[in-house]
Amino acid sequence: MLYPVWWKNGKEKVDLTTMAFDNNTSIPEICRRLLALKGLKENQEIADFLYPKLKDLPKPELMKGLSDATQLIEEYLENSLQIVIWGDYDVDGTTSTGLLVNFFRELGVEVLYHIPNRLTEGYGLNIEWFTKNRDTFTSKKFLLITVDCGIANREEVQQIQRLDGEVIVTDHHSIPLEGLPDCIVLNPSQVDCGFHRDKLAGVGVAFYLAAGIRSKLSLSSKYSHIAPTINLKKYLGFVALGTVADLVYLTTTNRILVRAGLESLEETPFIGLSSLLESCELFGGQITSEDIGYLLGPKINAAGRLGDSEIALKLFTARSAVEAQKAVASLEHLNSKRKTICDDDLEMALSSCSRNLIVQSFSCVCSGDFHLGVAGIVASRLVEAFRVPSIVFAEYPDQSGEQYLKGSVRSIDGISVIAALNDCSDLIVKYGGHDMAAGLTILQKDLDEFRKYFSKSLKRQRAEMADKKSITTAFETSVDQVMDNKTLECLHCFEPYGPGNDAPVFSARSSKVIQARTVGRLNSHLNIVVRGEYSNYKGIGFNLGEKISEVQENPERTIYFVPTKNRYRGTVSWQLRVVDLL
Repeated sequence: MLYPVWWKNGKEKVDLTTMAFDNNTSIPEICRRLLALKGLKENQEIADFLYPKLKDLPKPELMKGLSDATQLIEEYLENSLQIVIWGDYDVDGTTSTGLLVNFFRELGVEVLYHIPNRLTEGYGLNIEWFTKNRDTFTSKKFLLITVDCGIANREEVQQIQRLDGEVIVTDHHSIPLEGLPDCIVLNPSQVDCGFHRDKLAGVGVAFYLAAGIRSKLSLSSKYSHIAPTINLKKYLGFVALGTVADLVYLTTTNRILVRAGLESLEETPFIGLSSLLESCELFGGQITSEDIGYLLGPKINAAGRLGDSEIALKLFTARSAVEAQKAVASLEHLNSKRKTICDDDLEMALSSCSRNLIVQSFSCVCSGDFHLGVAGIVASRLVEAFRVPSIVFAEYPDQSGEQYLKGSVRSIDGISVIAALNDCSDLIVKYGGHDMAAGLTILQKDLDEFRKYFSKSLKRQRAEMADKKSITTAFETSVDQVMDNKTLECLHCFEPYGPGNDAPVFSARSSKVIQARTVGRLNSHLNIVVRGEYSNYKGIGFNLGEKISEVQENPERTIYFVPTKNRYRGTVSWQLRVVDLL
């Protein structure tokens, strides 16, 4: 039996088991309940959600600034002038850069590109690189195109313009309070941009720029024989990687882009991407957003987190299998090192978290021993552990002797950390980001005051959330019902999962755990086998290793889980990703 699922709105409850689903009886009952919770009842609405189509994407012309950007790029291409791509060191930034570098190569143009070192150069533009490398440019005039960064670099843009450079900023982060840089800007965060509600990632903006360039050059005398032949679908694999990894909302346009991108990854023509997939054993089965979040994303990000983002770019722009495999090997080495650092920092963070602050509104930890490169991961783990927005600060002494704190912030659905940071802007030296994730720098002496005002802002947002409609996330059913082949096939159509489209969590009462053991370097994960009516089911509970004694003493449990795919040595099978056992 499928127990009633509730829609909550204040104190009112509506029993969804009484709702009718005309002409949708072919959809498994569990999936129909999920669709109802999303407010999808009409056939066309359901079809659009389950089967998003590229033809429904907004037209590129809706992107504010695109026409001016493509006009300027055409001028530089027609006159064979220098073009430079400047990206960010995370997955969104490196995929954005890789996308445009490969796109220009298809046009027969080799561009310069640079990803700053997180630890020595920091985020965004820095004029030192341009003054140092200016002599290597092929022309006196040059065009800088930023991807996934630049919106907060007003001063640096002016400095680059004084070096005979023209600038196009493509970014998706929130517009700074002081306004836009004085150049061409493509950023859907602008309220008068046709993509304002779409919450594109940086790589999504880069993709639309490529689409605009292709359209513009299709009418060019120099490129009209090449541009129309470029199939942009193959670049959607980059879009899926960057969009999912950057924790932007996977609704509307992003849902269409990522869904198509996941399919594109399975048959990617880019040797670097195919080598990466092979290293994660992701061939031979449908790739999911969880694969990006847990396998592909962390491996790509390891380079930037530990200081050498160029490795990720070498992978994305590889021209041979040897070059790609060398880059993958480097990423795997760095990722292994990153895991060790992250485990150590997470242990420190959990032990030093102030329960008082967590209960109030958020968790905030600070240490001179934290590695700046993994602060974002540790913050995400704190969010998972305490279900509140979290900040992890690493101490960062300036050359002048002033003590700074550099931090990464991660949030939960419904709470905008960038809005909270805007409320504290007077106490922040530098910051940027979006609703779900951000980075900032503050003076160490201002930490207590910052905590106070940041907490106040979050409490205000929580009060506003309390008046809005919310839904329960646990669906009470049986393991057998969820792991039914038809249900699993339908649930795959709910992909991609992420912010704005969370994976549904199911609960199964009185489930018998017949095997349990801990796994992982610190025995931090729980591996179980659950007895079903028709079959036994394997499950993995990340960071649930401490529950091993409870499970062994009393194996009959209510299990909260998400069905996921497990890949091992070329074999793909379904398993339970256990969220909790009570």
